[in-house]
Amino acid sequence: MSTSTSGETFESQSVSQRVIAAVADETGKEPTEVGPLYHVIDPDALDRLFSATRGGSRTRGYVEFTFAGCNVVVRGAGDVEVSERDLTAELADDTESPARVGSYEEA
Repeated sequence: MSTSTSGETFESQSVSQRVIAAVADETGKEPTEVGPLYHVIDPDALDRLFSATRGGSRTRGYVEFTFAGCNVVVRGAGDVEVSERDLTAELADDTESPARVGSYEEA
């Protein structure tokens, strides 16, 4: 069980706090160094989406997004999976596929 700097256990944090902590852990940075989450997703909406319902906790669905150089997946019960993105593979993919640019014809 991991503990945040505020003394909260990882499991008792909100989903948005878990995302920030998990990305910081994956990248070896402090949570304050990974950047604001709200630049990529609304933290309040993320927390509400994965909050408990009248029937208990959610077990289905997921949200996937990129944050601070990491791929982030939040699953139904609020579980957070983080993996650093492979930027060299993405750059290679970009150079191999030609850019699509619109064309026009003069009348």
